[in-house]
Amino acid sequence: MTVQSLLLSTRLLFALTVVMCVSGQFTTTLKTPSGSIKGLVKSVLRRNVTQFRNIPYAKPPVGKLRFKKPVPIEPWEDTLDGTAFGPSCVQYKSIGGDYQWARIENKNLSEDCLQLNIFTTYPISTTDKKPVMFMIHGGSYIIEQGTAYDSSYLAIKDVIGVNINYRLGVFGFLSTGDDILPGNYGLWDMIEALKWVQANIAAFGGDPNNVTIFGESAGAISVTLLASIPSNRGLFHRVIAQSGSATSLMSISLDPIRVAREVIKDVGCIPTLNSTINRNVVTDCLQYVSADVLLQASLEPTTSVHYYGYFSIASQLYPVVDRQLFRTLPVDSLSDPNSAESVFFKSIDLIAGTMENEGSVATYMFYPYEGTMQFNTSDGYPPALLCNVMAPAVARDMFQAGSAVSDMICKRYSTNDKAQRSRNIANLYGDSCFLAPTVQILNFHSQGQGSGKTYQYVFSQVTNTTTLYEKPYWMLGAGHAEETGYQFGPYNQAPAFAATEQARALTETFNSYFVNFAKTGNPNDAGLVYWPEYSNTDRRYIDIKYEPTQGKDLFQARMKFLLEEIPNSLKSDVTNSARNLYTPVSYLVGMIVLNALALYV
Repeated sequence: MTVQSLLLSTRLLFALTVVMCVSGQFTTTLKTPSGSIKGLVKSVLRRNVTQFRNIPYAKPPVGKLRFKKPVPIEPWEDTLDGTAFGPSCVQYKSIGGDYQWARIENKNLSEDCLQLNIFTTYPISTTDKKPVMFMIHGGSYIIEQGTAYDSSYLAIKDVIGVNINYRLGVFGFLSTGDDILPGNYGLWDMIEALKWVQANIAAFGGDPNNVTIFGESAGAISVTLLASIPSNRGLFHRVIAQSGSATSLMSISLDPIRVAREVIKDVGCIPTLNSTINRNVVTDCLQYVSADVLLQASLEPTTSVHYYGYFSIASQLYPVVDRQLFRTLPVDSLSDPNSAESVFFKSIDLIAGTMENEGSVATYMFYPYEGTMQFNTSDGYPPALLCNVMAPAVARDMFQAGSAVSDMICKRYSTNDKAQRSRNIANLYGDSCFLAPTVQILNFHSQGQGSGKTYQYVFSQVTNTTTLYEKPYWMLGAGHAEETGYQFGPYNQAPAFAATEQARALTETFNSYFVNFAKTGNPNDAGLVYWPEYSNTDRRYIDIKYEPTQGKDLFQARMKFLLEEIPNSLKSDVTNSARNLYTPVSYLVGMIVLNALALYV
């Protein structure tokens, strides 16, 4: 081989990278359309993985850019140092606590947080384009960060992993319900990050024509919301939704103006709750209030289950119907098989699934009632908690119905067995906010003549690991977000998820299913238990655990009650104004879901 051909081969193999050894690790500099980026090469399971960290995809959303759509980042001239993670978006650290933050390398917070991280194997080749898996974190839209989800396990399976930060809470979702503060800034951030990936990922060896977006909890809500926006066509091609659905009212805040008025008044930008909110309020005041003051003003609506003066599971500071991204509620547009939203949604391959015990997060929300109702969570819940608190909230918030539906729910979930009653109360929350809306969106996706494939899973493997609180004796099954402990790592992976050969094998199986899907639209491959496609007629799914099994019609009786029996009872009452389609609401006030989400990363 000549010197010239050797040099040419080297350039092709390393994709214009420059390598040097630093403290047992490597750095590599890559040229992209946005500019040169220096990344860090680390060894993961005897494979070299390159991490390009803290890459800006938009200008800092501060000053006049606060409460605005993200502005694309301009190309940089100097080499960008991508060897250290950037800060997280502004949020309450106390909500996630040590479970969220103990293994986060950069614990700083900043409004200048619109960055992404890219994971791929080393050396980088641009000749064989790899599929891209673009992860959107959960956290009830008020906490978490992309860096909590190390995508190295995905990278060593020959896909490119991307995770992002997006604006949270008041900064990402404050809305007056009009064009003064239209809201959805966090969703616009996600879209801008996807556009950056389309423009740049080929330089990392990625295929911009094979992008899978996936997320857990609020991240799952986000990816299914993005998949219901026809203008996103071409930005991604497949979707994996882990415990979240756009068809639930949990995905949409229905009364954003109430929260906006309270926040804007509390920070001193209007004198009373009834004052006019015009553009000057935003440009002359709201854009220059300190981040800490804004964050404090948003605490009550995002963490109190009594925000309305009574127990409620309605969401606040969430996405809104803005007439830009969403012309109507996603459940309405996706229920119409001929709508533009539905046609786009059904053209995309979909995996949607849940945990066996999504209701695990509900236990935390009832702790404030222990004193007034004289019970102890560890011993179990009293009947009054079901029939006087939870059932009326579900009837009102989810079905816009009154005592008749509340009584139906009370009767269906009641039992004299305290342990089973406690599980039933938790199940009511999990069924309503996660399981039923997931079945609903699977039904919408699989109906009609769409070209996308449809798959359902349930994750049931219980892991003996530290949680936010001691699990009561009556709680059974794998809880909300527990699967992410197997999915991501090894950076910041909790030890329990890699402590045994079985656990490590489950990581291999779980990620193989998802990576196969990202590559081809089919999760199956040799050596894996066959995962059948989902259809409305048989609702087949796979149960992911140490030894996966196939199943049919997951939690049939419980799903039938919420998806058919209650809506049918409302249809028969012509004077009832409740919706004909089941539309579940928020999956839990931010603090509850987010604490649970932080347990396993």
